[in-house]
Amino acid sequence: GIGVNNDGVSKVTCEEGTMNQYENYFWFESGFEELRRYAKQGTEFCKELESIMMDRSELEKEYFTGLHKIAKKAKRAATKCVGTTLVTAWQRLTDFLEKEEEIHRELSGTLAQDCARPIKIFTDQQVKQREPVEAAVEKQSKAFSEKQKLQQKLKKAAHKQFKEMELSWDQLDAMRGKPTPDKDIQKFEKACRKMEDSLGKVDREFLDSNLKTEEARLGWETALYRYCQTLESLENERLIQISTTLTKYSELFTAILPPTEERCRELLTMSSGISPPDDIRDVCVAIGPGPNQPEQLLLDCYESDLQNPMNMERRKANLERKIQEMEEEIERRKKARQGLESLSKAYVDTPDFCDEQGQIDVVRQLAEADAMMNMLNANLYKLLCAQAECSNFPKPANQHAEYIQTMRDKNGSVMTVLKIPLDCVSSDNSLYSVPDKTKKTSLRPGRPPPMQNSTPNDDFESSDEHGDGGKGKLEFNEPPPEYIAQCRVEYDYQPNQPDELLIHSGDIVNLIEKQDQDWWKGELNGVIGIFPASYVLELS
Repeated sequence: GIGVNNDGVSKVTCEEGTMNQYENYFWFESGFEELRRYAKQGTEFCKELESIMMDRSELEKEYFTGLHKIAKKAKRAATKCVGTTLVTAWQRLTDFLEKEEEIHRELSGTLAQDCARPIKIFTDQQVKQREPVEAAVEKQSKAFSEKQKLQQKLKKAAHKQFKEMELSWDQLDAMRGKPTPDKDIQKFEKACRKMEDSLGKVDREFLDSNLKTEEARLGWETALYRYCQTLESLENERLIQISTTLTKYSELFTAILPPTEERCRELLTMSSGISPPDDIRDVCVAIGPGPNQPEQLLLDCYESDLQNPMNMERRKANLERKIQEMEEEIERRKKARQGLESLSKAYVDTPDFCDEQGQIDVVRQLAEADAMMNMLNANLYKLLCAQAECSNFPKPANQHAEYIQTMRDKNGSVMTVLKIPLDCVSSDNSLYSVPDKTKKTSLRPGRPPPMQNSTPNDDFESSDEHGDGGKGKLEFNEPPPEYIAQCRVEYDYQPNQPDELLIHSGDIVNLIEKQDQDWWKGELNGVIGIFPASYVLELS
């Protein structure tokens, strides 16, 4: 809705659901700078509009010559517009100015009071509202940059200390292999243990720095979200204020000059047709760099990179310790997120308990919690992959594995980031595809598939009478079922129950039914049974 206060400045009430376009298109530093540049252009445009109205008031005395000059200024102002409906309305105003030649002198004062002054007041108010949120984004961006630098510094220190500790352990092993006094060996071993204790503290500082860097990034995103929301709201008000000004302008001419009524009605129609949502969408498509693509910096531990020299037993022990620490951190974050979900549900069940902004803040906090869980799960997945590789097991499955990218920074150090597309982000933090423990034998999330015992159990030995060689295959005499897809077996699976299907790596199974997310039903070589979904890859 549009209202006008005593100063002639429009008061805007936005329709629900229209103020959320900027936050989907203006991201990263480039998006922020582009949006800030466009906002300044909007301010300059309003100043141009104020100037045009003042000049129009003065040029009432000069008739045709003055109208020609103001039309040129209007054309220049139109080049700063992006939205289609605003451009169309402004061009119609230019046409009107070019055709109009005789205007009464008495109109000059009315134009200055009712058109120029309100747009000036409005422009000054918008600048005051825009400055604090703009400063907040810059502050959060600086804090995020500082946290990134600190994490890189701690990473370098941790890796250096790891190398020094490894050299010390190797030297100790060499001393034990040579005739060396026990006293010297014990003394050197004590020094190694002390270095190991010191390294634990460095590792924790590194992890804390990683978490704080992510919190700083989320803070920057939140500030940018609020900046986008504020600027979109201000842009909506600006377009409506321009529409109000043009409407007032046309109404003056409609009342005073009957010969120009037709042209005034055309201008009124076009100015009323300015659509803020449509023009904002045009701005997003024309100059917006695109939606947010978060880049989450992952934890690059020394022992997780098998290219780094390290004793294998100590590498495995450190990996197991860090896996446990990461799982404990994930559990803590899950409990915190459950608290946010309960708060969100309370807001939904009791709307009067919180205002709309409070509900938006909780939704944003849930999104931040999901982003943190994605990062922690990716860190855990990296550690599990390193552990699997140390044990010569296949890497575990992970739905976000394809979005983990490894690169090198300016110093040549390995840097891993998680870049999950927006359409793939989910609040489900269970990223590993493994069978349900309550239904069948399952794996620890993300662990390599276990080695199956090839010795058949009693249930499968009894199936020899069906001619299946005791492999536990279950045959059905009913007509062949319809297949919904095919899948390729990635890992061998030895059945544990009579209704399960024996599969080997490389087999092509005809998929009959997806019973749930963990167990599927299929047919192989005329035998029908169920098998773990995480052991196969569905073919397109």
